[in-house]
Parts: sequence; C-alpha cells; structure tokens
Amino acid sequence: MLSEIVFALLVIPFFSIILVIALSKHKEIAEASAILTGFIELALAVLLLMFYNSVIMHEKGFEVVKPPFKMILSPYVEGLTPCFLIDLLSVLMVFVVTLISSMVLLFSKGYMHGDPRLIRYYSFMLLFIGGMLLLVLSGNFFLLYMGWEIVGLCSCQLIGHWFEKPEASKAGIKAFITTRLGDVFLLAGILILFKEAGTLDFITIASNIEHLKGVLPLILLLSFGGAVGKSAQFPLHVWLPDAMEGPTTVSALIHAATMVKAGVYLVARLETLSIFYPHFFGSEIHDLTMIQDFFITVTAIGAFTSFFAATMALVALDIKRVLAYSTLSQLGYMFSILGLAGFLREAWEAWYASQFHLINHAIFKALLFLSSGSVIHALETRDMRLMGNLRKYMPYTFICMFIGALSLAGLVPFNGFWSKDLIIELSLKTNLTLVSTILIVTALLTALYSFRMIYMVFLAPESDHVKRHKPHESPPVMLIPLFILSAGAILSGLVEEIFSPLKSSLIHTFHIHAHAHEELMLKAVVSLGSTGLVILGGLIILTVYQRRLLPPEKILEIGAFRGMYEVLQSGYYFDYLYEQVLTKYFVIFVTTIASAIEKSLWAINNGAVALIRALASVSWFIEKGLELFNESIVLSVRGLSTLTSMIEGLLNTLYYGIADLFLFIGSNIRKTHTGEISRYLFFVFIGVIVLLIASIMMGGGI
Repeated sequence: MLSEIVFALLVIPFFSIILVIALSKHKEIAEASAILTGFIELALAVLLLMFYNSVIMHEKGFEVVKPPFKMILSPYVEGLTPCFLIDLLSVLMVFVVTLISSMVLLFSKGYMHGDPRLIRYYSFMLLFIGGMLLLVLSGNFFLLYMGWEIVGLCSCQLIGHWFEKPEASKAGIKAFITTRLGDVFLLAGILILFKEAGTLDFITIASNIEHLKGVLPLILLLSFGGAVGKSAQFPLHVWLPDAMEGPTTVSALIHAATMVKAGVYLVARLETLSIFYPHFFGSEIHDLTMIQDFFITVTAIGAFTSFFAATMALVALDIKRVLAYSTLSQLGYMFSILGLAGFLREAWEAWYASQFHLINHAIFKALLFLSSGSVIHALETRDMRLMGNLRKYMPYTFICMFIGALSLAGLVPFNGFWSKDLIIELSLKTNLTLVSTILIVTALLTALYSFRMIYMVFLAPESDHVKRHKPHESPPVMLIPLFILSAGAILSGLVEEIFSPLKSSLIHTFHIHAHAHEELMLKAVVSLGSTGLVILGGLIILTVYQRRLLPPEKILEIGAFRGMYEVLQSGYYFDYLYEQVLTKYFVIFVTTIASAIEKSLWAINNGAVALIRALASVSWFIEKGLELFNESIVLSVRGLSTLTSMIEGLLNTLYYGIADLFLFIGSNIRKTHTGEISRYLFFVFIGVIVLLIASIMMGGGI
C-alpha cells in the first residue's frame, strides 16, 4: 500500500499536466482537472500521514520504497539506484505541499479568471507541485537534485507568467539566475559526496557517515550554499521581493509551500543524515565540533537574515513586498534554529522547532498571501497607500488576513506563537546571547510590520482609489481557501496533539532519551515576553498611525530617520550593488578577459596562418625541386635509353658486318676449290712467293 501511495503522489501531477494540455480547448474542464488534482494529492498525503503514524512510526521510523523500474544510469553507475525515503520529515513536507497547493489551486479559479494563458499557468503549477514532491520524497541526492531543478525552472516561468510586463520578465530571469548561483554550490557538494562515498543514497550515507569525516564539513557548507539561494537568504535574497511581479497565487505557492521551503528542507535533511540517522545505525559522530563551522554559518546567516529582512518590511509600501520580506525573515528563524542544533544538548529539539515553525508558517503565510490576492483582485493595485478602510467592503478578507497577521506576529493562541516562542526559548538555552537578542528584536519588528500592514490596508482612512473602484468581497471560490487556512492558523496552535507525533516519532526513530523535566520558568518568561512584544508593537502602530501622536511624516523630517528610511526603501542598495556595480564591473572584467582571450586566439590564428603559409612556400619549393629531379631522371633515363639503342644498333651492325665479311671471304675461298690438282699447286706456288717476299721485307733480306 505504501508504494502505491508514494507513486500515485509522484505520478498524478505529471499525468495531469498532459491532461490539462490535451484539454486546452476546453479551459473550464482543464481548470477543474487541475484543481481536482490538488485535492487528490492532499487526500493521498493524508493517507500517507495516517500510514506513517499507524505503521512506520511504530516500527523503525522510516521506510525505503523502490520503484518497479530502474533509473537510466543505475545499471551503469553504482549508487544511483532510485528510491524514496518515507520518514517524518518527508511525510510532513508532503502534507504541507499538498495542503497549500490545493488551497492555492482552488483560489486560482477566481483569481486567474479570464487569464489568456490559463493552460500554461496550470501546467507549470502542476509541474511545480510535482517537482517539489519529487524533491521531498527522494531517497537519494540524484532525485533530490532533479526535483530541485524542476522547482527552479517552474518558479522562473511562473514569476514571469505575465511576461508582456518588462518587470515580470526581468523578475523571472533574476530569480532563475540568482538561484542558479546557489545551485552550483549544491551540485559541487553532491559531486564531492559521490566521489567520497561512492553513493548518493541517503540511508547508505547515514550508515557510513564516519567514513566522511574528512570532507563532511565541506559537503555540508557547499550544500547549504544551495539552500541560501533557494530560500533567498542573505546575500542571495534579492530575487524574492522582485518575484512579487508574478500572480499572487504563485507568490503564495513559492513563499508558503514550495520553493523557499526547499532550502529549509535540505538543511533539515542534511542534519538527519549527519546527526540523527547515524545514531540509529550506531555510526554517529560523537564530536559535533568537527562540523561546528556548518552550524555557526547556518545560525549566523539565518539570524542576520531574519533581522535584516524585517527592517525592510517596516517601510515597504507594496503589500506583497511586505509579505515577501516577512518570508525572508521567518525563513531566517528556521535556519537559525537549525544551526542552533549544534549548540544544544538535545539537537533534536531544534530540528523539531524548525519543522513546527515551517508547518505553521506555511499555513499563515499562504493565508496572508491569498488574502492580499483578494485585496489586489478587488482594487487592482498593490500599493497600500491606495487602500484603506477595506474592512467595510471586504469584511471576510479582513478577518482572515487579520488572523494571518496575528499568527505572523506571534500572538497567543494563534499558531505562530507556539513555534516562534519555542525557537526563542531554545536560543536562550544556548550561550549565543547575540543570536537570542536578534531573534527577540526581530519578533518586535515582526509585530510592527504586521500591524502596520493591517492598518494601512483595512483601518486607515479610505483613499480616493478605493472610492473610485468601489471594491467588493471576493467570490466564495476565493473565500473558502481563506476560511480553511484561517481555521488551520488557529487550530494548529491550540491543538498540540496534532504535532505530538513529531516528538514521539523523533524519540522512537532515533532512540533519543528525552528529559522529563521542562524548564517551565523559561517557558513562562518567553511566553509573557513574546506576548508583551506583540502588544507593544500594536501600541506603537496605533500611536504612529491611528492616534498620530508621532506621525510618520514628522519622523521622516528628522535627518537620521530620513536617511535610514531611504536605505531601507532601497533594500540596503543591494540591487544597485549587484546590478549597477558588481554586474557592471563583472561585465567589464569578463569583457576584458574575453577580449584578451580573443586577441590571444587571433594571435595564435595569425601565427598558425603564417606558419601554414611558410610551410606552403617550403612545400612549393620542395615540390618544384622534386619535379625538376623527376624531369632530370626522366631525361637521363631517356638519354640512356637512346644511347643503349645506338650501341645496340652499332653492335648489331658490327655483328652482322663481320658475319657478312666472313661469309663473303668464305664464299670466295669456296670458289677456288675446284678439285683440280694443277690449280691447287699454282696457288701453293703463289703462296710461297708471297711468304718469301714478306720475309725479305720484315727481315731486311733473304
């Protein structure tokens, strides 16, 4: 049953994409199928959660599911066998993703009504959901990275959905490029891990973690670089505020359930593999100081980002940018507590707190974004200065958004109170006073910008823009998700039993010996202090905006505050720094390098051409010399042949001449042989006479 649930969760979104595209000529049916897919996925997630609580949690706490097919590379590359890990972390993430996704898809029916690219929108939304589910259910880093990249690609496409607007197109590209910087670090970490471990399988790595001690700190830090990019933490935070140019439903999905949560999930998964699962297999790292740099880095970046982003939310005038900066800040809370796991006696408490806050944040942030979408849908503007008194026209949206703001601010009994206070409480248990102070101050800033947003949108005097547009409440299809999420923002905090399996599963799976006693005094102080900060934040907003005892205009007349306001409004000039300074000089640097390389290549090319020409000239001379040599050889051969012919002719002539001479002599001699003795005696006599004469001539006498 477990494998069927897992594969259905993974396959259905991708199958639905094909269905939606096939039904492109019937947009209403295609839209209905996409929305239905979201709720089917939610039902499957609930089944998975029930199966985990009833079966897996009471056995070993996790289960590895292998598909009935093999990955393309797995037969050839050892350690890439596909599998899916079903444990507490993956089950919780699946529930969060499907819950928020189903609400967002339902809300989209009203919000995206009449959009000309509706099929494209739902196709990428489903691919986005499928990629995130693949990411959180993966049992190895190969599948995780596949899901990671799918989510990144879809975010770029959805942020730039209205690409006819230059701002939206630019924002999509900016998100894609910025997150790719982080992805480079993650990929480097995965490659080093594969080289050292010979596998990317989670359970195999966890059971042999002691063999990675030498490179584990480097792998963790590089992987965290990927989380920084995906979760928009400092200094790769600049893409998230600009991502507000996309549809608000996309913003809700990105900020509440998918893309930015992927970074938190990754760090949480890294901690389970390096700390908790090794304990289960008896191969744990006894001295966490060897990976202390990782914990320090995560804590520092998380705490700084939480405060840094909250200050920018204080002055933002775009309702969605307020929520975007809020997301950065709350993610900073999650990262900081994950980092503090290395400084607590019970590291699992920090891990539990991060996941508790992740779930609560997903619920109230989706509620806030969808509520803001309801407002934007009614007024066609995101500028809070053009709003005001909307509680009169949109009472249900006001109530829902107010519940979300109270949860964000951390007021009891709303869900944000329980998880935020737990994070602050655990931070106080460490000796890191600076971190605790930052988180407490950030809690006050969170209350300030939350109540400021509510006041400017719903309680401030009615603007001329509102009077002209005469807004009205959103349709039921948009309000139903708000009501469901509002109930979740209240009940998930009040009913602690909902999250009790978290602790029991952690304790059972990792054989943790939890301490029975609780520091009730610390809990009470944190709770009272946190509530006091929320009330203080509300009073400050009433003083500045409602009672106008210290109006914002008067505050900005003070030079120091005016300068600070401009710095915050500009986002600490990071966009200017990146786009106008670093990018400019980077382009100059790259252009210079490219020019130098080009000149070098031209020089090499010219040298090669000259060399080839020289070789060609030498070759020509050699060729001509060979031709002359050839011709001389030919002439010599011809001369020798002629001479040979002449000698042969001469010899033939001489040969035949001598032969003819002897034949002539012989013939004449033969004529003298007549057979007559008298003739023979005559010739003998003549011969004797000749001999005598010759003898006299040679001897000088007879």
